[in-house]
Amino acid sequence: MTITLRRSRSPFQIGVLLALLVISAASAVFFDQVATSTARELGSTLGRLMYGGTALGAGVALVGVWRSGITGLLVERVGLISMACWVTGYGIAVLINSGARGVQFGGYMTAVALMCLWRAWQIGREARELATVEHLAEQISNGEDR
Repeated sequence: MTITLRRSRSPFQIGVLLALLVISAASAVFFDQVATSTARELGSTLGRLMYGGTALGAGVALVGVWRSGITGLLVERVGLISMACWVTGYGIAVLINSGARGVQFGGYMTAVALMCLWRAWQIGREARELATVEHLAEQISNGEDR
């Protein structure tokens, strides 16, 4: 009997996470030089915190991508949920500070957060499937040992 599990991760997702990690980390470190005028309105401390949190979430998600099994899926999920929270907070802060001028950027941040949450939901489904398969494999191996 062969069991095939769905894997919904794609090279595009990994590319987006890598880009967010690099760009957010660079933006946190070099905030005064690279931040947009919309981000600068948040102030250096809050801007660096938001960029740093996004970079941290992307980094944790990437660690989960490169780990195998349920542990890797769950680490990736934690990173994605963290990143969704950071980008949502960042988008809301920009909208509050910039009003109508921040709608485009806030919309982009909302889209990133929704993509993170969608992938986190997919990971939950995949982790349940993987746990079921591992449980069945354990039962089968215990039955063969007898």
